[in-house]
Amino acid sequence: MHIAIIGAGPTGLTIALKLALKKHQVVIFEKEKYAGGLITGFKKKDWEWYLESFYHHLFTSDKKAIKLIRQLGLKKYLYFQKPKTSIFKNGQINQFDSALSLLQFPYLPLITKIHTGIMTLFLKINNNWLDLEKFKATEGLKEIYGLQTYKVLWQPLLKSKFGSNYKNISLAWFWSRLKKRSQKLGYLKGGFQILINKMIEEIKKNKGRVLFNHEIKSFKKIEKFDRIIFTTPNSIFLKIMNSKLSQEYQQKLKKTEMMGAINLVLSLKESFLIDGTYWLNINEEKFPFVAVVEQTNFVKDKHYNQEKVLYVGGYYSQNHRYFKMKKEAILKEWLPYLQKINKEFKKSSIIDIQLSVNLFAQPIIPINYSKNIFNHKTPIKNVYLTNMQQIYPWDRGLNYAVEEGQKIVDEILEE
Repeated sequence: MHIAIIGAGPTGLTIALKLALKKHQVVIFEKEKYAGGLITGFKKKDWEWYLESFYHHLFTSDKKAIKLIRQLGLKKYLYFQKPKTSIFKNGQINQFDSALSLLQFPYLPLITKIHTGIMTLFLKINNNWLDLEKFKATEGLKEIYGLQTYKVLWQPLLKSKFGSNYKNISLAWFWSRLKKRSQKLGYLKGGFQILINKMIEEIKKNKGRVLFNHEIKSFKKIEKFDRIIFTTPNSIFLKIMNSKLSQEYQQKLKKTEMMGAINLVLSLKESFLIDGTYWLNINEEKFPFVAVVEQTNFVKDKHYNQEKVLYVGGYYSQNHRYFKMKKEAILKEWLPYLQKINKEFKKSSIIDIQLSVNLFAQPIIPINYSKNIFNHKTPIKNVYLTNMQQIYPWDRGLNYAVEEGQKIVDEILEE
């Protein structure tokens, strides 16, 4: 079959790779000049390794992604280690990534900390997410953890992550975050871009094509293919195909909304999180970002020409003013907050700034979201749709992009 794939993110590449190996003729159309989507990497002149535009790692539970890495002969590049995760609250950084660090956490009484640990374990071993999706996280977490733990730990993160939408988020979304998280995190030597490059290499080796700077704006350009697979967000698919879709189907797709993400990637002369923290959750009201991630507290700085690499970012509504601002303006606004975390931090420590922007980075997951999940096969003959809005109950990530790609392939081959 001749198969068109719209989008060269991990899902699109997985589909193309699997189908090309089955001797189908695949063509990927990608509007950008690069592949990879949210795990796209870049490399500065003196760097040895690629760095992702948006921070990324694997969990030990990410079996689909790990299997793909091994199948492509990249197993020797994959490694796991246990970096430090912390919380910033009341002007202090406190480690928060184990039972011991929970017991040492200063903002909860001992009995509450014990209860928090027990309830977290309960949620982690629970598999009944369909029951949980009926409840809002704001209400369910108060019931499970108690009001004090909710206000200290979970409410600030929900607010920072989802903004004005935080009161509508399903408890199943929170459950999925706990369920899949592992203490050890995985990374690829060289960066995840080597996986993207290897996938493209194998697609081309099997006579597939990847066309960059090819934005599909009209169905006419691809309608002659035997199968057409969109890996775009729902809104992009609707923009291209709306004249061919019923109002009922369009309304169903429109129910699944997205938030965007912004990252400042700072190259620094000195370490910012000097206590060795890799991932810092911001549990402070009114901070403009939700996480500070020091890549070089996870990956050795020698791979980045001895520069310290820091991500600062968050999730924002798609009409947020940040998406119209330049990196210098965002840094100017965020700098005082960075200095609240590290009082010694100075702008002169910054070697370079990169701004990473994506308008479709995080699905908004309200209660009973499973009712909004649509079939991969659309009402249009031989046209399929898959994206991160369908991976529920799991949260977005490389593992589920690969898994969604494999599901589409299985459906097409079964036909």
